[in-house]
Amino acid sequence: MRRLLLLLPLCALVFSPSSEKEPEKPRTLDLNPFVDDRKVALPDAEGLEKLAAKDPIAFLENCLRRYQREVKGYTCTFQKQERLANKLLPSEIIAVTFRQEPNSVLFRWKQGARLADAAVYVEGENKQKDKDGNLKSFMQAHPAGIAGRLVKSVDRDPDDDDAKKSGRYTLPEFGIEKGTQRTLASWKEAHNKGELHVEFLGETKLKEAGDRTCYKLRRTKYAKPEEDGVTELTIYVDKETWLQVGSVIKGDNDSYIAQYYFRDIKLNPEFTDDTFKKEALTK
Repeated sequence: MRRLLLLLPLCALVFSPSSEKEPEKPRTLDLNPFVDDRKVALPDAEGLEKLAAKDPIAFLENCLRRYQREVKGYTCTFQKQERLANKLLPSEIIAVTFRQEPNSVLFRWKQGARLADAAVYVEGENKQKDKDGNLKSFMQAHPAGIAGRLVKSVDRDPDDDDAKKSGRYTLPEFGIEKGTQRTLASWKEAHNKGELHVEFLGETKLKEAGDRTCYKLRRTKYAKPEEDGVTELTIYVDKETWLQVGSVIKGDNDSYIAQYYFRDIKLNPEFTDDTFKKEALTK
C-alpha cells in the first residue's frame, strides 16, 4: 500500500505533459454553430454533388442538416497525426465510442498512446472545480505504461493547459460534426470577406477511411494563415453518409499540420448504462 501511495503522484506527473511546449496558437470553437431548422428539404445525391462543385458552404450546411436529423452517436476507428510545438508526432489510432446527447466520448488507443491509453468524458457528469474554482465536468483517463498497472483512472480538467498540450483539440471538442462545424465556420468567414477559394476535386476512394468513396474539396489561397498556421485544407466527405471522414491540414511549404480520418463507422449503436463510465477505461 505504501508503494502505491508513493507512486500516485508519479502517475499524475506521467499523465501531465507539463514538459511539452505550448501549442503555437489556442484552439477555438465557433460560438454560433450551424443548427438545422428542419424546414429545408435535403438535396438528392445529384443535387449534393452539384453543391460541392458550385456552393461549398451550402454543401457543408446540408451535410450538417443530415447529421443533425439522423445521427445520435457512433463507434469508429479514428486516426490522427498532429504537429505540436513544431514537431510532427507519430500517428495515433483510437477506437472511439461517441454519443451526441449528452456529449460523451470514449477513447481507447490502439496505436500511438503517449500519456494515456484510454479516456472518457461525459458532459454534465463528474463535476469538479477547476483551478479557477469553476464547477465543470472533468474527464477520466487511464495512464499508459507502468502507471496504468497501478492506477485505474485519473481525473483531469479537459480544458487545462496540460490537456491542450496533448492535442490540437480537447476531448469535449471531438466529433465528426464538430469538425464539419469548424470547417464551415472558417469557410463562411472567408466567404464573407470575399477570400474563399475552394476547388471541387470530384470523387475518390479514400484508403484511410476504409476505401470509402468520398467527395474531395480543397481550400487554398488563404488571405492569411489561420490558427496554427493553416494555409491549405483538404476535406473528404463520404458520398453515401455525407460525413466528413477525412481532413488534411497543411501550412507553409506544404508542411503537414494535422491529418484526421474516420473509418469503420457504425451509426446509432445501442449504448448501455455503463458505456461511458470510468470502468470502461480498462475493459
